[in-house]
Amino acid sequence: MRLGLASVMLTGLLGSAGCSAGGDDGTSGGAPLPGDLGSGDETGGSGPGSGGGPGVVLTEPEPEDLDCDSTIPVVYRDFDESHPDFEMQFAGDVVRHLLIEPTLGAGSKPVFRDAAGCPGDAAAPTACLDWGATVLNPVMTSQETFDQWYRDVDGINQRFEKELELLETGAGTGIYVFDSASAGFFPLSASEGWGITPANNDMQKNFLFTTEVHLSFTYVAGQVFTFRGDDDLWIFVNGRLALDLGSMHVPTEGTIDFDAQAADLGITPGLSYSMDIFHAERHTRDSNFRVETNIACFVPVVIR
Repeated sequence: MRLGLASVMLTGLLGSAGCSAGGDDGTSGGAPLPGDLGSGDETGGSGPGSGGGPGVVLTEPEPEDLDCDSTIPVVYRDFDESHPDFEMQFAGDVVRHLLIEPTLGAGSKPVFRDAAGCPGDAAAPTACLDWGATVLNPVMTSQETFDQWYRDVDGINQRFEKELELLETGAGTGIYVFDSASAGFFPLSASEGWGITPANNDMQKNFLFTTEVHLSFTYVAGQVFTFRGDDDLWIFVNGRLALDLGSMHVPTEGTIDFDAQAADLGITPGLSYSMDIFHAERHTRDSNFRVETNIACFVPVVIR
């Protein structure tokens, strides 16, 4: 049995105008500070939210009513080493939190916050460890360069629309997995985009790309979603940051426990919410991507 997915187009629900986290041109703007994930009035609506920040509850049919497929639509954008955020001289160290704002911005895009971030506290997705007077090297360049990661920019990146398949680990287990395994995560071939990048990498693979996924799901008590990989990984649920594995780092695992995080995410069992996933492969050290979840049905969302 494979993971069930239904293809549903939702227009007008996500990335609506008026979000304080972004401008009319789709570039980054201000967003609430850590610990203040924003009320509906601040982010374009009232009540539990989705997409461009809290504000809209998605109301798709229950999973058993959906004609499910087995694939997740993914947008990859290929870069080369000329981009200042990719193949940086500093190759990263540990997970950095709060490189981005804790709520989604306009167009359901993450919003740049800080070039260095802070040492991540694994116990809380928007919390930092105290490194005292330690000076952290920047792992991003600027808001301008970050805004290019998940937007199509001629001459800067090349867009590819593909699919990623989650498979049930065994009949009736209810656990669904995608695992790049020992082959590594290289969804773009040497003949796509900018080709083998960096040109001199020993593996002769197409590194330096970003991954973007927009889904909705019906929240059922007991659900979890685990990611393990490198480099940057941010997952937003209901427009709020649920998992933050930012920066360039070795393969690192993090889990969204929806029950434990329900209050912070503003979610209630039985209702449907957005899940927005943003990943970046920025250095030739390695490339890994593994997802494991007991969510039985995702609905791909088309952002307009």
